[in-house]
Amino acid sequence: MSGYLNVKAPPGVGAVYRAALDALAQYGPRRTGMTQIARLADTNRPYLYRNWASCQRLLQEATRHELRRVLDVACEVADPLPSPCAEVRLVVCAARLLREHPVVGTMARTDPALVHTAILRPDSAWHTLAWSWLCDHVTGQLVAAADRDTVTLTVLTTALPYALTPPANPSDPAERTAIDARLSTVLHACLTTEPALRSSHVCDPSR
Repeated sequence: MSGYLNVKAPPGVGAVYRAALDALAQYGPRRTGMTQIARLADTNRPYLYRNWASCQRLLQEATRHELRRVLDVACEVADPLPSPCAEVRLVVCAARLLREHPVVGTMARTDPALVHTAILRPDSAWHTLAWSWLCDHVTGQLVAAADRDTVTLTVLTTALPYALTPPANPSDPAERTAIDARLSTVLHACLTTEPALRSSHVCDPSR
């Protein structure tokens, strides 16, 4: 009977996802495999392969889950601002959370070509998730249905470089403020239909 008490329970899906993200942050996307993930999840490769057909499938699921979590966190920022300032602040916050994420930092350092591909080819499952989020929380509030796809694509393409390019000095608040301010300015240009209002509605991103 005592032998059963020493049987270790397998990790849950959340623990495996976290291990996959930790492995990506430590090793980068090219060097992360099931061996590293299994070690960080305190399990073994057979268990992972029983639940995920490949390492690529596991990494895709983990990173999509994490992107959804980050976007949900961005939505928690309470902001009683008028449109489009509230929507711009939402995108600026999401972009900041992503570019300061350890996985994004390692990816940009170890595999910049992959980052460039992510910016230039918005056709992956991650982009689909980001597109839906923008439609639900940003462009759907502001843009007529006939123009929504065009404006959503403009906002997504504009924000991606800010979201996937880590700051040179992450601990410098002045650099964070400057990056946020630049993104805020261009997003207002994307979302404000009246040209005369574009400069007057630029909000302070440091708030």
